[in-house]
Amino acid sequence: MKSKTVEKYNHKNISASIVSNNIYKEYFVNVDMSGSDDMKSSIPDLFAYLKKNEAKVLMQMVFGNCSAKEKIIKKMLELNGEVKWPVMAVEHDNGNYFSVSGMQFFAVSGVVLKELKLKDKVVGYKFEDEDAKYAYLCDMRPNDILKSKKEQVKEVYENVVQVLKQTDMDFSNVVRTWFYLDELLVWYREFNEARTDFFNENGIFVKLVPASTGIGAKNSEGMALANCIYAVKPKNEKVIIRKVDSPLQCEAINYKSAFSRAVEIQSGDVRKLFISGTASIDSNGKSMNAGDINKQIALTMKIVRAILKSRNMDWHNVTRVILYFKNKDMFSAFNQYCEVNNLPKFPFTIAYVTVCREELLFEIELDAVDSV
Repeated sequence: MKSKTVEKYNHKNISASIVSNNIYKEYFVNVDMSGSDDMKSSIPDLFAYLKKNEAKVLMQMVFGNCSAKEKIIKKMLELNGEVKWPVMAVEHDNGNYFSVSGMQFFAVSGVVLKELKLKDKVVGYKFEDEDAKYAYLCDMRPNDILKSKKEQVKEVYENVVQVLKQTDMDFSNVVRTWFYLDELLVWYREFNEARTDFFNENGIFVKLVPASTGIGAKNSEGMALANCIYAVKPKNEKVIIRKVDSPLQCEAINYKSAFSRAVEIQSGDVRKLFISGTASIDSNGKSMNAGDINKQIALTMKIVRAILKSRNMDWHNVTRVILYFKNKDMFSAFNQYCEVNNLPKFPFTIAYVTVCREELLFEIELDAVDSV
């Protein structure tokens, strides 16, 4: 991987990957809050870094404590003067209380951003270069908390479609989704049914099924779910978007979960790989190593590496990671795995949440970048 494509930044509890495109740069910034929820140093350091690089925030994810959202926004307002970008805050949906474990920021420089709104609320941004249009939506939620969970899923999709119209896109342009479901284990089947219904109604199965993450986590507004979206609409044949299979797993649709294992975008001399939330699930769709965090991590990382290798990438190409653990004491097992297997350090954020099956303890999502 050429250094001109990806740079890495580490300072105190901030880590970032900077991806250089033809006219703009993307910044994937992680703020580690696992040692403390004190924001006195981390947020000033973050904004100093963003200001130095003239990077504008597209969206922000906060993991661990929904009640901290207002405190974080207040601190950011003190330092930045305004916080227009959408902020999604989620926490464990099983009732366990954790302090803020981490924050992840998506930012960009070198392009003009235009706000995307839903009922006068900024829910994302769009920008473009000579080859494609891009859109990020974050903290997309239903309109009516009193509706059934399945109806709330439908509302989220309707809201996404409505906002994408402002970008001259539709859902077939969505390459990556994130869904955080309150009480996921209670109604994950209903969620998957609602997603499948939407995909059938909108012809998504014959177009591009997005990469995705589905995690159990409460959102700050008490809705059944919160959602984030990344969409890309090519302007010419220089941009190629393709689904990528997992060599060690079956299609997720085989067990009625409608997402692609990974999606790759090739634009100019840069390839970007978006790997969906991945857990210890074998080629038959069966959960493996129930109750054993060490074996689940080992199999999950083997599966992810196989996807990377299938695209001629490896761990050194990784630019953005979220680690999902069922319990707070499980991160040490991941750390040990990385040390034993000599994995290079990559930027990551930690979230303590519910994975999509009761017996699963760990899930990882990641992006990777390489030069063509």
